[in-house]
Amino acid sequence: MRQPSYFSGFDPLPCDIQMQLMSDAKPQYFKAEPNVDTVVICMHGFTGNPYDVSPAIHSLSNMGFSVVAPLMPGHGYRDRRKQEEEFSSITLNGMLSAARQEIARARERYSHIGMFGFSMGGAITLSMAAEGLLDACVVAAPALRLSWKAEVLIPLLSWASFSIEAPPQEPFYLPVYEFYHSRSLKTLWQISGYARRRLSKIQCPVLGVHSHNDLMVPPTVLGMMQKHIPIEIETAWFDESGHSMLLDVSGPSVSLAVSEFFRRQFLK
Repeated sequence: MRQPSYFSGFDPLPCDIQMQLMSDAKPQYFKAEPNVDTVVICMHGFTGNPYDVSPAIHSLSNMGFSVVAPLMPGHGYRDRRKQEEEFSSITLNGMLSAARQEIARARERYSHIGMFGFSMGGAITLSMAAEGLLDACVVAAPALRLSWKAEVLIPLLSWASFSIEAPPQEPFYLPVYEFYHSRSLKTLWQISGYARRRLSKIQCPVLGVHSHNDLMVPPTVLGMMQKHIPIEIETAWFDESGHSMLLDVSGPSVSLAVSEFFRRQFLK
């Protein structure tokens, strides 16, 4: 199967690709002062793009970090036909490979690397931490488990190829795909299981943030992290928000918690 491309935040977008993407989907890179030797990579969620994590990007940048946010494979396209074509082709290996490539690009420029991941990006972040590629990480609503309905139906229906309409239900602006694809859901489910099975290998500092009112990723995932990660981790709850907590009412508080954690790790 053809692997969709990912787009690094370190590189300018080719003009033809830029025209194909949503206006909010472009990768981002904020470079700090030359003497700052730390970068935080921000990983967006399933069907989303760097806009998902933009409040954290700006909070981290304002605190003095370099910040980069790639666009993951299959995500961010403007045209619905192109969305379905690319999104239905994403794979576990392709998504993990994209994250590893962005980390490798970061290592060429910086000595210290943190990663922040939201939802699917959180599961990928924990997978990278388990591989020993990160110096610290923060995850928001990490997709280590999905809703009970998704956990049951995705394995049963993954043999088929079809789309399900899923318009955003949030009361705020959220530029995401307005559908799920059965093949991409299978990839999300695989990413979830892959990260879950590797929690015991994580050795870097970790902060997990979540909401008890999240209807997409069960709040039990933070307890799972506490149980299986062999070092003590930090946790924080933001129950005034739902799943997309960075863009919800708790967004400023979540972003501050993320940037403060990395400040304590890297700007001592």
